[in-house]
Amino acid sequence: MSLPEKPKILIVDDIEVNLILLETVLRREVADIYKATSGEVALKLAEELDLALVILDVSMPGMNGYEVAERLREEGRNRLTPIIFVSAVLYDQQSISKGYQSGAVDYLTKPFQNEVLLSKVRVFLKLHQQTRELQSRTKALNESLSRYQKAEQTIVFKYQFERAVSLASARFSGVFDPESSVQYMLLDLEKLSGASSSFYTGFSSERPIQSNAGGAESPESCINSQEVESIRQALIENRETCPVMICYEGLTGSWLRPGVIPGEPGSSGMNVAIPVNLSDELSGAIILKECTELFHWDKQDICALGVFGTLTGNALERAKTRAALQASEARYRSYIENAPVGILVTDAAGIISEANPAAEQIFRTGRSNLTGQELNNILNPENMAAGFAGSASLLSDEGSQSEFFFNTGQGSKIISAESTRLPDQGFLVFCTDITTAREMEKHLIHTERMVGIGEMATGIAHEINQPLNTISFGIDNLMHAINSGQAGNDYINEKARKIFEGIHRMRTIIDHVRTFSRSNDDYIPTRFSANESVQNALTLISEQLKNRGISVETELAADEEVQATGNTFKIEQVILNLLSNARDAVEERHQAGEIEYRPAIRITSGRDGSKIFVLVSDNGNGIGAEHLNHITTPFYTTKGPGKGTGLGLAISYGIIKEHKGSLSFSSTPGTGTTVRLELPGVMAGNEDNTL
Repeated sequence: MSLPEKPKILIVDDIEVNLILLETVLRREVADIYKATSGEVALKLAEELDLALVILDVSMPGMNGYEVAERLREEGRNRLTPIIFVSAVLYDQQSISKGYQSGAVDYLTKPFQNEVLLSKVRVFLKLHQQTRELQSRTKALNESLSRYQKAEQTIVFKYQFERAVSLASARFSGVFDPESSVQYMLLDLEKLSGASSSFYTGFSSERPIQSNAGGAESPESCINSQEVESIRQALIENRETCPVMICYEGLTGSWLRPGVIPGEPGSSGMNVAIPVNLSDELSGAIILKECTELFHWDKQDICALGVFGTLTGNALERAKTRAALQASEARYRSYIENAPVGILVTDAAGIISEANPAAEQIFRTGRSNLTGQELNNILNPENMAAGFAGSASLLSDEGSQSEFFFNTGQGSKIISAESTRLPDQGFLVFCTDITTAREMEKHLIHTERMVGIGEMATGIAHEINQPLNTISFGIDNLMHAINSGQAGNDYINEKARKIFEGIHRMRTIIDHVRTFSRSNDDYIPTRFSANESVQNALTLISEQLKNRGISVETELAADEEVQATGNTFKIEQVILNLLSNARDAVEERHQAGEIEYRPAIRITSGRDGSKIFVLVSDNGNGIGAEHLNHITTPFYTTKGPGKGTGLGLAISYGIIKEHKGSLSFSSTPGTGTTVRLELPGVMAGNEDNTL
């Protein structure tokens, strides 16, 4: 904030010493001191400065003090500035009176006391300060009054403008008649702008809509094709600036942006063109003819008339599409009602607002019992199928897909539900009863497992025959030793131990086959080593591979590095399927008769960051690139008739997805195939969490 300007004091005396003495005394006051040694110099300074006080010597050569005072009173700038006369001569009453008539406000005789002079000066400086404050306040009051008057005019204008906008908005709301609503809006615009007439015209084949204020002029005659084209071109060329255009020369003259060339009040009037857009395309214009009030408007106020074009465009577009919207709503309702899948519509909070007949059938209840319910009460996240546990909620921002167990009172169903976010922040939930499909999948998985066991019967028989032979030979030797009297306690105990080891091994094989062949649907996920699944699978198939001349090489990481959580028997089934496919691939190549070909399968396990992996590689025929993207599709197979159902890899793919893992394939025809199985690894020393 700037400091207030110091008051200015002019001291006039033809003697330099007197000026110095006066200046020394006056330095005690907060003021700027100006000196003059003659009347001429004093008057020149007075022309340049706004003085608070003049201290004037009476007796001066040339122009005396009285003359200087009279000249000061004649000038406008310091006409009212107080003057103190100072004289070394004691004048009579007549001289003093002459001094006051010349403009003095006080009279001092030399010598004078400094304090007397200062007290008088202080009074005049105080008066000067008060005068300045009064002038400042008067100026501020005048400016405030001007702003108030302008604000009052603005408020009145804004009120009238906003009232016209509000009325137009109200007329264009709900179900309205476009022509009559536009006519009433045009009447309001005429009153607001002082237009002699107004109308809306489209730039296609629409008939102009004219206000009733247009007099007897018919709509068809209010504008011609040349004028329409002139207006259209002007609006197109200025769409990026103020869209409202004005013209002072009828409707075919030069159309200008507001403010480019100001018009003169009292002329024939200002014509205004306001663009009307439909779907962001210029489709027509509102024309206001000979507007007299707009000469008093600011540029931005004229540009603000564009809002009426926007309102009109929106209204005409709504009216034009109303029938289409009604038809669309009818189609939407038909789609919902006749959809073969259950559909639930919820709000943003997950409250069901609509349900179709298919949903009623799935949930075995009426629509009234579904609407108003929370979606999570119907499809409870606690009843989510195991393969989807921990997945995103159906009411998440992106939506999700999950499967739920649902109790109908007559039994349990498995329902697949997929949600998607709606524009109103609600959700559309598609529900499908997949109970039969899931039962069929279980049956197929179990059948595939049993087929695998059937194929491996030779290996299983071999695994059982070995301990049977051990038991048989052990019993024969033991009986011979007893009969010959050569059986001591140590001999009997050793033979008995080997017999029991054989029995235990047979029991382990039988238990493993029994566990592997059952459904495992009620199996609780546990921590296991991928190596265990590999070794168990090899137990069931290694003899079969050996008998067919297929070498098997393993390179397994330490057990603690390949720990995972899930169902070890299902992972074992996947590895068994991969080994069976590798067996078939190398046999096909072997049958081709390559002399130096040696069929081989290699199994590798390890950890890659947070994942564990198992690689099953073979040197068989390989798979063509055209088949790689389809080999996990159910019933898709590259094997010959009768050699495969096409379900093995599809089932394996589903099992791995259930374990939140992945299967990937790389193959070169004629060289071999590598399948990479990945699963989330368990952190070292942690029994519950995965990386």
